[in-house]
Amino acid sequence: MLGALHETRLQTRWTDFDSLGHITHAAYPVYFDEARDAFLTETVGPFEQFPWVIAHVSIDYKREVLRPAREIVVRSRVAEIGRSSLTFEQEASGPDGLAASSRSVLVAWDGETRAARPLSDVERAALGSDA
Repeated sequence: MLGALHETRLQTRWTDFDSLGHITHAAYPVYFDEARDAFLTETVGPFEQFPWVIAHVSIDYKREVLRPAREIVVRSRVAEIGRSSLTFEQEASGPDGLAASSRSVLVAWDGETRAARPLSDVERAALGSDA
C-alpha cells in the first residue's frame, strides 16, 4: 500500500435518499469528493495551496444503504503517484458494510497556465511516496 488509509465520516442528508428509500447513486461522487478533499487538505493543504482537477472517476455500487442511515464512512488511500497525477482508491460503507468503491485520478493544476503541473518532491512525500 502506497499511502496511509484516511477515514472520513460524513453525515447523510435527506436529499441523498431517493424514492426507493436508499442512497441514490448521485450522492456517492459527492461523498468520494468530500473525502478526497479532506485527505488532500490534511496532507498537502487546502485547494488554494494544492489545486487539482479530476481526470477520471469510476464507481462500483455494491450494496444499498437504506434510510434512515445517518452516516457514511469513506476510506481513502493514494494508490499511485505519477509525474503530475495521483490515483485514489476509496470505499464508502454504511451500517451494513461496503456500499460502493471508487477509483479516481486527480491531476495537479497550474491555474496560470491552465494545465497540469508536475508534483513536487515535498508533495510526493506528503502524499505517501518516497519521491
